[in-house]
Amino acid sequence: MADFNKTVDFSGVNVSEDLNCSNSTGCGVPGDPAFDFWLYVVTVPILFGLVTVVGIIGNGLVIYVICSRQKMRTVTNLLLLNLAIADMSFILIIPPLTAYMWAMYTWPFGVILCKTMHFLLNVTAYVTVYTLVLISVVRYLTIVYSAETTRFRTKQNMIILCVLIWVVMLSVNIPITLSYTVNDIGEPGTYVPMCMPVGPDNGRKTCQAIYSTFFAFAYVLPLFCVAVFSFCILHHINKQRSTMLEKKNKKSDGRKKQATRVIILVVAIFATTWLPIHIHLLVHYFYGTPTTNFYLALSIFWNFLAYLNSCVNPIIYNYASKDFRDSFREVVMCASGNSTRRGVSQSKTTVTTRAALNSTPNSNGGELKRLVPKENGEQDKLMDTADV
Repeated sequence: MADFNKTVDFSGVNVSEDLNCSNSTGCGVPGDPAFDFWLYVVTVPILFGLVTVVGIIGNGLVIYVICSRQKMRTVTNLLLLNLAIADMSFILIIPPLTAYMWAMYTWPFGVILCKTMHFLLNVTAYVTVYTLVLISVVRYLTIVYSAETTRFRTKQNMIILCVLIWVVMLSVNIPITLSYTVNDIGEPGTYVPMCMPVGPDNGRKTCQAIYSTFFAFAYVLPLFCVAVFSFCILHHINKQRSTMLEKKNKKSDGRKKQATRVIILVVAIFATTWLPIHIHLLVHYFYGTPTTNFYLALSIFWNFLAYLNSCVNPIIYNYASKDFRDSFREVVMCASGNSTRRGVSQSKTTVTTRAALNSTPNSNGGELKRLVPKENGEQDKLMDTADV
């Protein structure tokens, strides 16, 4: 029976095999069946399952509160909605299929789903990072050229730009569908189907082209653009702090800085969680990587970090934005059951009835005067919906 050397790919579903390696050569999994079981059959499904569940709940909440609440449909939040849709698309497909393939070491889903999965993986990754670029551009125009760009920074234009990002990324990633297929690997009598890149040497040349391009255009270039716009925003805010106008409007200055910090935090986490897997893939396909158990586990962790990025943004919004925090709380309280709300409603009705009974008529015998003061929570508060 052949021994296979699993090498981890960014997608988590590209498995390169070394049909000639033996247990004595240090080839990853087959040399240590116990390690193979605990890493691929136990740890991977748990980690990726956790990411999937948290990502679906978190991004689902973001999508729901923005779509269902008029006050949340701000220009910036529409872009965050596009980010959540891309993350949701990624999290629904990639981690579950990745976990299955690593745990079962086979691909029974056919060539069409193999191509589709890699295609959507690249599309959603590109959509995510270029949505971050668009958010940075909009924040820059809002803060530095607010009056001059008001007519351009409309909700309709943001929706058009988001759709344009999807159309462009769906188009430019079509060649990915030609770069992957399903091959039978192993020895006669033990063949297993596997989704993998096309070409000789387990698709090494194909992967070199794909991942070098991906690193340049889905990581270095967009993050450089975001860094430039973020620096310009912070420079403008710090410069304006000393002017009389900004001194009279410290609240506005604080809101702008808070919104900018949220965006910078989202981008920083994206850069941090995706950098290790980019480095791993470039080193693996251009130079080769160790096949020790430690490095195999480490490469699993690099994939986990990349997947984790698709579920951390809702946590950031909840921590940094009062609007999102309040909206999330409303949804959770709503889901906790109608019985609690009915009890509160009945309590308020009782208070109102008692107030009417305890009220006194005026001197002219006119309407009753309410003696019970307003509850503290009755007064409406304007929520900050201008920023994130």
